[in-house]
Amino acid sequence: MRIKVGKYRIPVPKSRVGRISTGIVLILVGLIPGPPGGVVAIPVGLTILTLDNPRGRRWRRVTIVRIGRRWQAREEKKRRRRARARGASQGSGEEA
Repeated sequence: MRIKVGKYRIPVPKSRVGRISTGIVLILVGLIPGPPGGVVAIPVGLTILTLDNPRGRRWRRVTIVRIGRRWQAREEKKRRRRARARGASQGSGEEA
């Protein structure tokens, strides 16, 4: 099993105890300020911990869907804005 984080795929231990301990360690490492820690480790640790909890799995799926929909709406807004800007710049060039 692997978890996808950005463009990276992180392997996850197959045993439940291994996943739980890895998740807790990543969260604790994420709390350490500086290069060995990093705030990226906290969400990765939480994601690993949600693999064994039904409520956590549901929360993770719902969150991923929400983020995907928000991303699509944002991209659609950008697309419309660019089309409107192209139309306005082409229209003003013909009139002048």
